[in-house]
Amino acid sequence: MKPRLWFWVPAVLGLVADLVSKHYVFATLSRHPDQRVEVFGSWLVLCLQQNRGGVFGILQGKGYIFIALTVVALGVVVWMLRQAQAQQRLVPLALGLMVAGALGNLYDRLFIGHVRDFIYVEAIRYPAFNIADTCICIAAGLLILGVFREPAKTDGADESPAAAA
Repeated sequence: MKPRLWFWVPAVLGLVADLVSKHYVFATLSRHPDQRVEVFGSWLVLCLQQNRGGVFGILQGKGYIFIALTVVALGVVVWMLRQAQAQQRLVPLALGLMVAGALGNLYDRLFIGHVRDFIYVEAIRYPAFNIADTCICIAAGLLILGVFREPAKTDGADESPAAAA
């Protein structure tokens, strides 16, 4: 796959998956009496939640802060993508997922007025989340992995102990 595709494929697929899943789940469950459907017993539940803040509900009603942070984060992603070496695959993949998640939640904040969350894992009692949040978490993990996996850029100097002797 061409290097740019390692960024664009996850960015587009992640964004489409996020927006389509939110639309489908919210349209379907809004007609359901409980607005909640158990998928794997009570372990995995689809539910309707409107998040007007950030993770864990922080800064409720301060969506403008998250809009600004998202714009800054997207700028950082563009910078990181330009810095990525041509042979790298993990970093562009992670950045594509990061963009998908950021744009999915940004769309909600700008056009819906809140982020639509619908995935709830009752076993861990973590707040409800969505595909965009999942993309961002996977991206963060891949970026951390990439730091340890990808070779570091050097200035061409041989820094081995034998070269110093």
